[in-house]
Amino acid sequence: MFHEGKIKSYNTERGFGFIQRDQEKDIFFHITDVPSRHIEPKVGENVKYLIVEENGKFKADNIVRLDLKQNVMLPNQSKNNPITVSKSQLNKTNLTGNSSKIFTIIGLIVIVILSFMLYEKYQQYQEQKKQRLQELMQKNENIVKGQRKALGDFQSEGLSEQGRKNLYGDSATNTLNNTDMREPVQKQVISQFKCDGRQHCTQMRSYDEAVFFLRNCPDTKMDGDRDGIPCEQQFGRH
Repeated sequence: MFHEGKIKSYNTERGFGFIQRDQEKDIFFHITDVPSRHIEPKVGENVKYLIVEENGKFKADNIVRLDLKQNVMLPNQSKNNPITVSKSQLNKTNLTGNSSKIFTIIGLIVIVILSFMLYEKYQQYQEQKKQRLQELMQKNENIVKGQRKALGDFQSEGLSEQGRKNLYGDSATNTLNNTDMREPVQKQVISQFKCDGRQHCTQMRSYDEAVFFLRNCPDTKMDGDRDGIPCEQQFGRH
């Protein structure tokens, strides 16, 4: 443990002296244990030291001269023009440099943490987006299944005689009555539409849809000349 005291006396010729301690006996020191011994110790100079035993006697060792300023050569300064810097200033400079390093390390750590958090957020967003897309696809699939279930497969018996003639022609009507066979493509076209109250050509999305509404849905207003061809001008069916 370091102790503190003041130089009480120093013999220049013999190179030793005594350090005065508070409420304790003075302790011996030798110039060889004093740093910067080319600068002669002065009476009253504050020092800090360790107490060691040598040849059965106690003496001061590892002496630190608290009042001594250290000459530090800075860049671009000649040896003949040194800049004197106190020990406290050196400590302050070291603390400033250490603080800068600490802040730099902390900044890097914060950047890494923020980057990781952003990556996690991005991953969560992608997962949520994928999940929403799957839910939407499933919802659309359920709607289609529901519509198909509601519509069912249109059987030829469900069509009126006039509807059969308009859809299949007179000759085909007889065949349908006998065999109940229909073209797969026409069946597919019929089964994908549903009467939902629309009545006008402007509400139709295709000619096939207009044909379906005209032949199967009530109160339609899409065949003004009653020739069995709906929305002739809209879909170019002259």
